[in-house]
Amino acid sequence: MTILSHINDAVFIQNQQVKTDSLKVADLFGRQHKNVIQKIESLDCSPEFTSANFSAHVQTIEIGNGAARESKYYEMTKDGFIFLVMGFTGATSAKIKELYINTFNQMADMLYNAEGNHQHIHLGATVQLKSSGPIYTVSKIIYDQKGYMQDAEVMWHDKSKLNRDIIPIACLSIETKSILNHKGLYDFWLSVQNYGLEKLNHSRRADIIALNMTQIYNAIQGLPPKPLLFANLMQSQSPHPVFMQNNVQVYSLLYAKNVKCWLFKSIAVRNIELS
Repeated sequence: MTILSHINDAVFIQNQQVKTDSLKVADLFGRQHKNVIQKIESLDCSPEFTSANFSAHVQTIEIGNGAARESKYYEMTKDGFIFLVMGFTGATSAKIKELYINTFNQMADMLYNAEGNHQHIHLGATVQLKSSGPIYTVSKIIYDQKGYMQDAEVMWHDKSKLNRDIIPIACLSIETKSILNHKGLYDFWLSVQNYGLEKLNHSRRADIIALNMTQIYNAIQGLPPKPLLFANLMQSQSPHPVFMQNNVQVYSLLYAKNVKCWLFKSIAVRNIELS
């Protein structure tokens, strides 16, 4: 799996904030987790900044023969992450920082998109050239060095072929007729149903569906790129399973260990109808 794939899984949305955690930071930067914890706890920042951008948690880890132990980790916001990794030097670390920050920005776009129908360019938006023309879907936002949106990667279908292009943000405008891709949601949940929800659902609760997206992409072929699918899934509402939260630690019914999952309020997938 590439570094980019790891980072896509490392950044998540929780309580309307975009976050990562110390376990993923340690993994991606090739550091021991105990050293990352020590670094966080020795940061020379104010109590107010620490409280707003870092939160300590405990997870249960199996250590064999039915035994388990509790392990501390930290969740952090984008600002907390940037403060933490300032001192991580070298070309590889610089590349990982850049990928991480880009992913934070993409997740922020997804969160903004999920909170309502907004009239500016965002991940998952349907757009067209200001001079009119075909309808595109935004699959990626490209930022300049100051963090401002510069270009958008857009996707569209020409007969059976999927096309991509990079277009300056200034040349695009929102196409307001079809903000929510209902067809895309229908296709996704139908694919889950056809594969077998019982093979993919990690939740131990009857009213919750918990899906691990790495497993989903390994199991189901032909899914759209992750940024586009994720932006769409965050808008999943009835008659589809209702989006609740993404990348939450779930003690898996399938694997008997902690797995990061997207959570949905359960609605019988077999009853989905395309309107």
